[in-house]
Amino acid sequence: MSQPLGCAIGNALDVAETVAILRGEEGGRLRELALRFAVEAQVRLLGIDEGEARRRAEGALADGSALGAFRRMVEAQGGNPRVVDDPWAVLPRAPVVRPIVAETDGYLAAVDAEAIGRASVDLGAGRHRKGDPIDPAVGILFRPKVGDRLEAGEELGSVHARTEDDAEAAVARVRASLEVAAGPVSPPPLIHGWFG
Repeated sequence: MSQPLGCAIGNALDVAETVAILRGEEGGRLRELALRFAVEAQVRLLGIDEGEARRRAEGALADGSALGAFRRMVEAQGGNPRVVDDPWAVLPRAPVVRPIVAETDGYLAAVDAEAIGRASVDLGAGRHRKGDPIDPAVGILFRPKVGDRLEAGEELGSVHARTEDDAEAAVARVRASLEVAAGPVSPPPLIHGWFG
């Protein structure tokens, strides 16, 4: 993976991003990836053409049926279905939120996605070892994608942490994971191909 697929890394942040996409409040790469998977599944499993599959997938987002299916999944697993209506009334929040600010002007040329993932793990959003606890409130929001224009001082996202020290360390690691070029950069393809 050459960059995070969506903007959110961390349980609560991921759920909030998912709900925003299902409600039509956010677009971007993750929404497009979900649509492309839905299209491919319909083409392969139902034998319908790609255009019709895309229309159905877009329709499920537009008419709320995809959001309704998510609500039923949450409820079936013992979760609070209110998360669909007001995610932050249900989801835990980290006590420390710090911005990630661009240090220079330029174009985002590369992102070390592994470094951002490791920074998230160090916050507690993932495990170093099997059995380590996960803190569902912490994580990283990172909005720009490869090819985007950045301006010095622009807020690129935020770190959600338990402590100031953890937040500062994660902000530094995210900044260090970015390669910024002076000139325009072509974004990589979202999907390189399908297997099978």
